Amino acid sequence: MITIVGPERAGAFIQEVAAALAKVGYAARWRVCDDLLSLPTISDTEILMCLVVPCGAREMDAMPRLRGIVSPILGYDWIDVAEATRRGIPVVNGEVPENRESMAEATIMLLLVLLYRLHDTEAQMRSSLPGPEPQRRMLKGRTVGIIGSGGIARQIIRRLQPWGAVLQVHTRVPSPDLPGVRLVDLDDLLSTSDVVIVMTSLDEGSRHLLDAKRLRRLKRGALLINTARGGLIEQSSLVEALKSGHIAAAALDVFEVEPLPATDALRELPNVILTPHAVGHTMEMHAALPRACVENVLQLMRGQLPDSCRNREVADLWRE
Repeated sequence: MITIVGPERAGAFIQEVAAALAKVGYAARWRVCDDLLSLPTISDTEILMCLVVPCGAREMDAMPRLRGIVSPILGYDWIDVAEATRRGIPVVNGEVPENRESMAEATIMLLLVLLYRLHDTEAQMRSSLPGPEPQRRMLKGRTVGIIGSGGIARQIIRRLQPWGAVLQVHTRVPSPDLPGVRLVDLDDLLSTSDVVIVMTSLDEGSRHLLDAKRLRRLKRGALLINTARGGLIEQSSLVEALKSGHIAAAALDVFEVEPLPATDALRELPNVILTPHAVGHTMEMHAALPRACVENVLQLMRGQLPDSCRNREVADLWRE
């Protein structure tokens, strides 16, 4: 049995995936829920597709027939990959070019909005009042530091290179192939970058990667962009750095608690752009994801590992 679960806001999407599977001859049971263990018939699940619904050891225990776990989007941090690997269960994500490309474009858009002080400029126009000229900056000649070297980060790098910015990267991956980019350690990146883009994965080794100590290492007046995962930054410390002006401005698409609470201090800061973890969700991306989901499920059902399997070390054990 194929089971598809996701939160209420994703109900239309999971219905679309279930309908697409039915067209190719696979019945899928779909449920809107936030807790796999609340499903009374979860035990017969062979392929699980879950969107931001936690799947760890307890959930896997409840699915003794489980053969594969699919995230329908690029992210998959709600799945315990280490536990799945221990059990020989492949974890697959929704890796489509449109996802990476849309997120790269959106991240660069936020970068330019911050550099060119678009909100200040627009506010000046709407107020119809003369004011001081906003302190706009060109991207050319700026040092842009990117934390991470995955698919989205590489798309950002490819797009920024013709702009004449100095690009430097900190990555946990040894010796990535990034022509024209300086590889630096994290502290060097923070202390020398005019703009820092957080673009790495969230796990126990990277949670609060930018804590109070590391945020203080940023150049005074630096810009910060996070379109990866909210847990990568210690949010309370970020608020203080923005209030003090040590960080001049930030653009955030992700937060430690999502959706961002109405009373959160970030909402009160004038030097922050906030978007609801959707800034790069384009029509093109949404059109591509269901097709990728169906293909990933079909390959798993046929005993094949999709290219987007995140723990390929399970291959031999999985096929036994």
